[in-house]
Amino acid sequence: MSTARAERLVNLVLALLSTRQYLTAERIRGIVPGYADAASDDAFFRTFERDKTELRELGIPLETGRNSAFDAIEGYRIARRDYELGEIDLAPDEAAAVALASRLWDSPELTGQAQGALVKLRAAGLEVDDQAPTV
Repeated sequence: MSTARAERLVNLVLALLSTRQYLTAERIRGIVPGYADAASDDAFFRTFERDKTELRELGIPLETGRNSAFDAIEGYRIARRDYELGEIDLAPDEAAAVALASRLWDSPELTGQAQGALVKLRAAGLEVDDQAPTV
């Protein structure tokens, strides 16, 4: 998968997670980076359909619906309750692997990428705790 496609999919998930309202395809096209530069409406809709299929294949629960009975066009969202992880109980070796990953995340080699990820999370309206302790 190309970096641009992976980034578009992550941005789509963040947009759909950050709203309680259903977002129409046109609204998504306007707010999710990677869709606005589609060559035509048909190209956008083909790309969007492929992306929805891929997210569903990855197990991401896309909901479709309307915000009111008067809306003519269906929209999309991801309900947090269906997407969030449950409680995690790690074995000691698993906890050690997570701790190692956390240290790598804070390494100078990944600092720029980590900061970019945090910027995207904030841009999507998600709260990011900068003071959260590391493992």
